Amino acid sequence: MAQFDLDAYKPKDTLNAGQIIRIANRMLFNINNSIVLHNERTAYLALKVAQAQAMNSKCTLTNLVILALFHTLGFFRQDILYNETPFSSDLTFFSDEKRTKSKYMFSYYYLEFMTPLKNDAQALEEFNQPFDEVQKKFLYQTDYKSIIYMCARASDFIAKNPDKTFPADVNEIAPDYFDPVFANAFNKLNKDEALVLQVKNPDFFWELENFLYRIRLSPEDTHQALKLLVYFLDFKSTVTLTHSINTSCYALSLGKRLHLNDENLNTLFTSAIVHDIGKIATPTRILEFPGKLSPEDMGIMRYHVNHTKRILGSIVSTNIFETAGRHHEKLNGKGYPQHLDASVLNQNQRILTIADITSALTDNRSYKGEFSKEHTLGIINKMTEEGELDPDIVQVLVENYDDIRAEQQYLQSFLKVDFSNVLKEYNDYLFNDADLIANNIEDVTEGIEEIEEVDAIEEIEEIEEIETLEEV
Repeated sequence: MAQFDLDAYKPKDTLNAGQIIRIANRMLFNINNSIVLHNERTAYLALKVAQAQAMNSKCTLTNLVILALFHTLGFFRQDILYNETPFSSDLTFFSDEKRTKSKYMFSYYYLEFMTPLKNDAQALEEFNQPFDEVQKKFLYQTDYKSIIYMCARASDFIAKNPDKTFPADVNEIAPDYFDPVFANAFNKLNKDEALVLQVKNPDFFWELENFLYRIRLSPEDTHQALKLLVYFLDFKSTVTLTHSINTSCYALSLGKRLHLNDENLNTLFTSAIVHDIGKIATPTRILEFPGKLSPEDMGIMRYHVNHTKRILGSIVSTNIFETAGRHHEKLNGKGYPQHLDASVLNQNQRILTIADITSALTDNRSYKGEFSKEHTLGIINKMTEEGELDPDIVQVLVENYDDIRAEQQYLQSFLKVDFSNVLKEYNDYLFNDADLIANNIEDVTEGIEEIEEVDAIEEIEEIEEIETLEEV
């Protein structure tokens, strides 16, 4: 392959920061809606307090709200060390136990290394500790922590005591834990329960959404935020994450060779990034099932397209919505979920379908290795002969297959993130306690064995049965 010009391929982001944050929040809602509702109440209350009482000049309203929305990220991942799942409804948000603190620490490292928040994420390092006046003088992030923690405690009180009068003084919830300045602002806003009543009315969400809608970040920070939509899939299935990255790269390679204009290329690339985010609502047992799915489970798997459309709805453009939502439709009308045919499937939608299938066939799975070039193209050509795929696009894939495959390592840089820093810092934190290691070593070993036995996989939905693939 000739020297690769990465800059020539780089697409522009078609989603702004506000859209990305709202989509990411909807994705998390499908893992644990009670935590997301808690975060939304917390973010709204924090916004109101910060608007009434100025923070440190280094703090911003935008980062405060983003931190509040995602301060519980550690609760959304399966915790092997403590044998907990993100679906558990019995969550102790404010326990002093290291188990709970560790979840906030994961949030801290994740937001620091994976998002544009960077150093502002340090607000979560001692999240559930009492207010420290001395610390406030040296760490500007203390203002973020103080507001979010107080509002999170208020949100928790409201959720657990729906019929109980909120204390006239918010300090009664957790004496000596809140910054007096922000507690005073909260109390003034909540005179006669005015602020709490706003949160109890669902309309508060639309005011929060309106704030998120207006968020804008620099192009570099926006692109980094975009990667969250891919990497949140890792909370459910690592292979779904890998598949989304690969599909996006194949789509980009094909789009460039088909001479798409910038607008269509950007739409195609963004659609590919989000095309499978609905799988975050698909049960893990189905996403990671090491074999052929039953008809019932296949039906659940296929419903991920509807989940994708539900998550994207009213946020993204019509072009992105339809391109992402039609990646399993076929030209002969035998695809799903709407059984659309060639008369309504445009070029971008046809490209994404072929890119998705190519990724599914060439990715490594626990039940199959990477399919060879001959096997992959044999299946794709057969589907084309049966009227499912666009022959012109397939011809471009066939003629450039080796180069397109070689380009993956370069194009993946647009979406891949070095997650090692998060893991390093988090594991250093977890295992700095010898007693913790001793108490959990058996559980950890069992958890690792289970992961090795059931490696994360994704059903190849584009082809009816695995046996059919092997016969080709």
